[in-house]
Amino acid sequence: MRHWLLPTKEHSEAVWIIPEGDYYIYEIEPEDGIKRGDEIYIWSIANHCLFGWGIVVETPQVVTVDIPGPNGDIETVKKYSVRVNRQKEFRPPITEQMLKGDRNLRQLTPIKFTDISVKSLRPGQAAYLNDFIREHNLDAPQESTTVSWGVLENAPDILVQAIITVGDKTNEGRLVQGVSIAWDEIIKLLEYRPDEIFNIDPRKFEELIAGAYDRAGYRVELTPYSNDKGRDVVATKDGIGSIKIFDQVKRYRINHLVTYEEVMSLFGVISSAPNVSKGVVTTTSDFAPTLLDNEDVRRLVPYRVELKPRKVLLPWLYSLRRL
Repeated sequence: MRHWLLPTKEHSEAVWIIPEGDYYIYEIEPEDGIKRGDEIYIWSIANHCLFGWGIVVETPQVVTVDIPGPNGDIETVKKYSVRVNRQKEFRPPITEQMLKGDRNLRQLTPIKFTDISVKSLRPGQAAYLNDFIREHNLDAPQESTTVSWGVLENAPDILVQAIITVGDKTNEGRLVQGVSIAWDEIIKLLEYRPDEIFNIDPRKFEELIAGAYDRAGYRVELTPYSNDKGRDVVATKDGIGSIKIFDQVKRYRINHLVTYEEVMSLFGVISSAPNVSKGVVTTTSDFAPTLLDNEDVRRLVPYRVELKPRKVLLPWLYSLRRL
């Protein structure tokens, strides 16, 4: 599956197809790479915004279109007829100003289009864009959450390699059997390029944290990526002074802070589960600056709920790397 950005002009917004479903047909400049099943983000040139996304529902067909020339002559050109099933409409839309406010997304903003065409997005760009969409409480393509992360062209390959090995199913998910060489190599990379932590796919980041608990001597279970019941990693140490931890892992960008509601949500999870010692919120960003001013939070931290922001997380990871 590939990801595309498709700018639409006002006069060619769509052709409604009935009774086949909510399908829209776009006639674009020829693009051999676009296939059935690809995901398309739809950009409105007229309104300067990203207003939704859809799926290409059939293999694009070549059509011929007559275009009036400047001297009144008619030019016949080839186009690709792309049929798209719009899956979601963003309300409110993702505006041009919002994209330009993020240095990794401003390059996606269409500047000038003389005709309707599509722009191919790298997997990492699509993953980053979808993360941005979800942070604005909008529905992004679910399939994109597991694509290789890395907005930059030179994102290290090590960030998408297998980090842990998993074994049998458990009540929580899958038992972590160990960490791979890639785990140590990623931590080594983060020691001299710490901002690479933002280029890790969210699911891979959960695996990275699961591997850290395994390296620290815990029995570790990694929950499913969806329906995780409010915990991403379950870490247990048995014996004298036994402990069971629910870790909620949040791979956020640096300006996305963890809120009071998110912390209290984890407390609700550990309060309703038997034999859980504490909850941990691990994030690549930080927590709201006034969070600990709240009495409800202050009485929980650090004994029932531990807050692990980036400035605490990275040294912990470094300490677990095998030299």
